[in-house]
Parts: sequence; structure tokens; C-alpha cells
Amino acid sequence: MRDEFEMISHEAGNYKMFVVNMLYRTPHVHKDFEVCLLLDGSLSLLSRGRTFTYKKGDMWVVNPFESHELAASRPALILSLQISPSFFAPVFPQMENLEFSLEPPADPRALRSSLLEIASAYFQKEGEDAPLRLAGLIFLFFDRLLSSIPHVRLPEKERQMTATKARRIRIISDYIDAHYSEKLLLTDIAGELGLTMSWLSHFFKDAFGMSFQAYLMKIRCEKARQLLLLTDFTLLDISIACGFSDIKYLNKGFARQFGCSPRQYRLHFESEDLALQQRSMLSTQEVLSASTSRIILEGYLE
Repeated sequence: MRDEFEMISHEAGNYKMFVVNMLYRTPHVHKDFEVCLLLDGSLSLLSRGRTFTYKKGDMWVVNPFESHELAASRPALILSLQISPSFFAPVFPQMENLEFSLEPPADPRALRSSLLEIASAYFQKEGEDAPLRLAGLIFLFFDRLLSSIPHVRLPEKERQMTATKARRIRIISDYIDAHYSEKLLLTDIAGELGLTMSWLSHFFKDAFGMSFQAYLMKIRCEKARQLLLLTDFTLLDISIACGFSDIKYLNKGFARQFGCSPRQYRLHFESEDLALQQRSMLSTQEVLSASTSRIILEGYLE
């Protein structure tokens, strides 16, 4: 998963805005604030050992280095603003130490309007003063955000520890992503990082909110889901390709994660009408182009 939307590089302004069609994203972290507006569908976010459920029109903020997992029963359309804390450094350096609640604001109407105004300016980018207008709108939006969503200020030492923890999470998740199709044990990762098995086991549970085996199962089942839709591989071929030692383990894990067997999942998809198939992602998510995003947003801006 090297091309996930969190990895899109920023422009000179240290921010990026995009529309993404999301079905599922394994637990991950990124170094920026991420403000999300759910344009369509419903979505669950798992973080801090809790599940937060959002419906159409809801907004939320994911903090830098905060591990989170996203899941939807149908592809959900999200408008996302990812912005580096360094964007605020010249005028409000305290932003780097702020941590927002994941609860959606009680009345998001004003925030929605502000974020959509930013999106309009971002995707149009008309005139030489466009960067100035965008910066002004973003500052005003975050000023409103601070009065709408509960937040705390972290001590600098705690923030640094969080950043160090996030870098380790990234290394671990990248290693698993590269080796999930093989026989993989937590001892392998401990040896790779020079850590004790006991320490890494506790760290993993704390960082990802689940055991190593549960996380590995999620990764393998998601890879299997993609192969079910993208290929005509047999279940045995998919089991082998995704690191399952036996089809029965694939069936058991898949049913727990998606609520049906792999065979049922494939048959259900094949029986859907074309319009739904076109909306259903053949991968976990799709970042829409700027032109497509602009067209989609026009309806919301009206």
C-alpha cells in the first residue's frame, strides 16, 4: 500500500486537498492534521480503542501521528484537507502541540461551509492571489475549528514521544506490508528492529489497538478481497498469495472482517448492477483527480 492517500506529497504551502472514495484502510498514521468531511455514505473510524461512526455531513479531525483505521460497508466519499503543523508555525506555533477530539462537532454547518469554500478556492486556483486567499481561508477555518471541537495542548516531551512512536509504527507496518504473503511472526519484526519480543508485543497492542495476529489477519483479508474482485484466482490461489496456510483460515478471517465468505463476497459483487460495480473500488480507495473533484464539489457548493 505504498500509494495510499496519506503519502501524497505537499505543495509549497504544506497542505493538500483531495476527494477520496474510501472502502477500507488498515491502521496507519501520517504526520499531518487531516480534516475530513463525509460527502456521501457512512464510515467507521477505529482509534484509541474506540469506534467513531460518521454519517453524511459529519466532520472530524485526525491528529498527526495518531493511528487510525477506516472502514465502510459501501464506498464513502470524503473531502480531505491534510495540512502540516508547520503551516501555522509563523503565527501560531502552538498548533504543533494541539490534539483534537475525534468526536464530530455538534453543529458542523459553519465548518462545512468554510471547508467547502477552501475546496472551491483550492481546485479552481484562479488568479495570482489564489495562494494568499487559500492561506487566509485555512487560517480562518482553523480558528473556527478551535472553538468547535474539543482539544488539549500536549507538553513538548509528550509530542516528541508521539512522533517517535509514529515512526516506529510506520516501519512496522511497512515491514508487514512487504512480507504479509510469507510466514510472518512477531519475532521476525522484533529481530529486524533489534527489540525484545515482550516489549514489541506490548508496543504493538498499544499502537495499533489490536494484537499482531489480528492486524496481520486484517492485512491478509484485505489483500484477499482485492484479489477476489481483480482476478479469477481460485480460493486456494488467493489463500497462498495472501499468506494463509489453508483455505479454512481464509474463510474464517474473511467472514469475521467482511461478514460473509470469500465465495459469497465475489458472487455478490458479480451480481450487482454495473453502476454499483463502477462505484465499488477494486482497491481500498481511489483518490479522484482535481477535475473530477471539482465537478463533484460543484453540487455541494451550490
